[in-house]
Amino acid sequence: MTLFYAVMLLVLFYVLLIGEFLLPTGGLMGFAAAAALISTLVIAFSHSLAAGVVFLVVIVVSTPLLISGLLRAWPHTPIGRRMLNRRLGQVAAAGPPRTTINGTRLDGLVGHCGVALTPLLPSGLILVDGEKIDALSIGMPIEAGDAVKVTRVSAGRVQVRHLTEEDNTGSDGDAVPVSPPSLEQSLESLDFE
Repeated sequence: MTLFYAVMLLVLFYVLLIGEFLLPTGGLMGFAAAAALISTLVIAFSHSLAAGVVFLVVIVVSTPLLISGLLRAWPHTPIGRRMLNRRLGQVAAAGPPRTTINGTRLDGLVGHCGVALTPLLPSGLILVDGEKIDALSIGMPIEAGDAVKVTRVSAGRVQVRHLTEEDNTGSDGDAVPVSPPSLEQSLESLDFE
């Protein structure tokens, strides 16, 4: 009967460990999981040395596997997406920053004008040539909806500054149109669920 309690406490340990990853409990479930783990081992070793060793081996082998699986799955959970500030379907950037957008090199965007979709404090999202691009403001912060000009691409990061009146006129003196996105486009770009 004592092994039944040890098995139930081991199951409780795994449930609490999973709960710690999925719920923002501030470590309370982790503390309860550690207590359940210690209780499991105490009960198993009090039953017999062989039972204690078997439970210890099971815990030592299965716990790292469970934790690594939870760490891989955590960014895709609702709490993980919220804490990492990701939207549904957004994938973490792996490897070096991208250098092309739809086959066009980022270097080719230097001199192009666009609109800030989010505040650039100093980084944010801009719209240039119909593409949403992560950008970095050089100088002062840029408010959402302000016109920007791409000044440089460094290490895969697009650097922008405020678009001035001098930048807003072409070589023939005509104004270069830069229209801020409409309110509907701005709300759609936020991808609220």
